[in-house]
Amino acid sequence: MKRLIYFAVLAAFMSGNVAAQDASVPIMLNYSTLKKKAEKSDEQIAHEKKGLKEKTWIKRGELFQDIDNLGLEQLQIGIDKNTLKIFYREPISVEQKEDNTEILKYETINYILEDGRLRGWTRNDPIHEKPLHEALRSYKKAIELEDADKEMKLQEKINDNLDELKLQFQRSGQNKYYLQEYHDALLAFESILEINEIPVYEGIIDTLMINYCGIVAREIGARQMRQGNEEEAERMYRKTIDYYDRLAELGDGGSSNYIQMTRDYYAIGDTIGAIENLKEGLVQYPDSSILVTLAAQAYYLMDKNEEGLEFIAERLEQKPECPAAYYWKGLLITNEDDVEEETIQQALALYDTSLMYDPANSNVWYQSGYVNYAVGANYFEQESYEENPDFRKELNDKGVDYYKRAIEKLEKTYDIAEDDMTLKKESLDLLKRIYYKLYGGEDERYIRTNERLQNL
Repeated sequence: MKRLIYFAVLAAFMSGNVAAQDASVPIMLNYSTLKKKAEKSDEQIAHEKKGLKEKTWIKRGELFQDIDNLGLEQLQIGIDKNTLKIFYREPISVEQKEDNTEILKYETINYILEDGRLRGWTRNDPIHEKPLHEALRSYKKAIELEDADKEMKLQEKINDNLDELKLQFQRSGQNKYYLQEYHDALLAFESILEINEIPVYEGIIDTLMINYCGIVAREIGARQMRQGNEEEAERMYRKTIDYYDRLAELGDGGSSNYIQMTRDYYAIGDTIGAIENLKEGLVQYPDSSILVTLAAQAYYLMDKNEEGLEFIAERLEQKPECPAAYYWKGLLITNEDDVEEETIQQALALYDTSLMYDPANSNVWYQSGYVNYAVGANYFEQESYEENPDFRKELNDKGVDYYKRAIEKLEKTYDIAEDDMTLKKESLDLLKRIYYKLYGGEDERYIRTNERLQNL
């Protein structure tokens, strides 16, 4: 998960940083000077008159952007150690970690390198704990102090500052995510969305940042769940759902948004919410078989067979050639403690229909093979207790018939399962039992199956 967001942010940040360097050479900032300026700025915003001037707040915003840039003026994520040392000279000390992580320690900042390249940083005695948030607060205060008829002109004046601020928030969020400080990472990415709400941006939609917010909120939710903080975990998971729901409304991400939201609903135990979410997804993406599968699976796991069958009936009415619907109908009608053979036959017929529309689905081939095997094994077990020779023969014939059908399905499963080693192994294990039962341990089919199983 870390790499997913890390490299995406890295690419965006590097391109923006390169563009900035082309425009002008960054000035190397001085810690002591910035600290004194910050103290002076604190005095100015507290001043009776100066604190009411938008210029005071604009300068403060620029100052705190500089404070965030301290020690990062010349850097890009991924820069190598030697280049870093050219800009910032030799560190005071170097700490080498066992995981191939190296920390270059300077007076006010520590650079974290992996495999000799910059991946993140931490601050020593920071001038301000959240300089970028203070910068944003300052710009919003400046806009607030401006006359209503001049607000837009002021926003246009500081537009370049805000553009740079968004890049800095993105960089900060990426760093905090790398450091696993997920709450701070989320605040940074959410701040970009907040800036986009300023009228000068005309409600620009940044789907990448919305996605990042969803990813990080989910990370926080999962961590809170592991720590037993269920209330906070649910809050963060629902925040994640809100972000992905927003992406879905924007038409960004396709049906995968609904799949992600389903997992989030499951994480907090809201199966009903998951089902409703999947139904909404099917309205938007009626051809999605995986959404059908996830919804039917939810009904199946809750033992709500009748409701699940109603859902499947609606699906088949809309999409009569949906392979997933036939498969799950077969599972739902047999989701009982005691199932009549007639119902089992109906389920097998449904699996065959599913395979007719999707012959490459190895899971359905396996399910059909397994059911045939299970019914056949049941007949053989009954045979072992039956004393009447005629009944014994009848039971044996039925067992053999089901086993032979199972062979066809399971051999097909093995052939098309490709890299699914679990499915291949399960299929061979059942085939081994069937071949031994029907033909004995010396039979070529049994020996060949046993060899395939051992070679997996």
